[in-house]
Amino acid sequence: MAVPAMVILVVVIGYPIVRAVMLSVFDYSLITGDAGATYVGTGNFSKIGHDPVFWQSLKNTAIFAVVSLVGGGLGGLALAFATENLQGPWRFLRAVLLTPWAVPVIVTAFLFQFLFLDRGGLVNDLLMKSGLAHSPVPWLGSTQWSLFATTVANIWQTAPFFLLVFTAALRSVPNEVIEAARIDRTGAWVMLWKVKLPFLAGPGVIAAVIMTIQNINQFPLIWAMTQGGPGYSSTTLTIYLYRLVFVSYNLGYASAIGVIWLVVLMFISGWFLRRRRGVSR
Repeated sequence: MAVPAMVILVVVIGYPIVRAVMLSVFDYSLITGDAGATYVGTGNFSKIGHDPVFWQSLKNTAIFAVVSLVGGGLGGLALAFATENLQGPWRFLRAVLLTPWAVPVIVTAFLFQFLFLDRGGLVNDLLMKSGLAHSPVPWLGSTQWSLFATTVANIWQTAPFFLLVFTAALRSVPNEVIEAARIDRTGAWVMLWKVKLPFLAGPGVIAAVIMTIQNINQFPLIWAMTQGGPGYSSTTLTIYLYRLVFVSYNLGYASAIGVIWLVVLMFISGWFLRRRRGVSR
């Protein structure tokens, strides 16, 4: 009974991976195809070490993924504790807070694009009216702020996912544990830190794995907001790979980067899963 599922996995996942590994050792262009392919061995991988755009993209990807994970995770955790005891019609507020996660990524990108406009954007208006800025900040048109703006938009969209996970985890905390802590007159901070948080660690690690992979592979949000610019200031590896394949048509070099990126993702996922086993013990 598992054979059909295995066949689908081999075709949908296995073949692209094998094909990418094969193309990574060729100088392969989408324009010329197989007819113009030239075997270069490890030439594409050697080129990566001397590619400044690759290292800039890798740095941007790490910053984007880590800051989004921490910001979204802490934001979702804070919202989960803040809405834990909502009763009656107030529980509708939790559904409202989950809305950003359900909004299409492109809609989120355009929303924050308007919020971060140099002139007429809500963010700059608030900063100037409060006296924190004396002139409009070029959030999306500056190499200094473009990555920050896209990261803020991503945090806004991913925090509700953590809210959902942590809310479900809080409901799984045994009532006997809570009652025993109350009988011992446990303070609110100790209740949160020593009693509830340990039950959130396992689901939190799984949520972190999912969001880390999603943040690393985030494409539509960044592309719609900045297209990886100005220059390469907000270019992540997914944006760089897209440019290599569909702008430069250099599929061979892009495949080499993709192979390395796959190994990195497998390492990150393995590290998180080892942490998950450690937490479960």
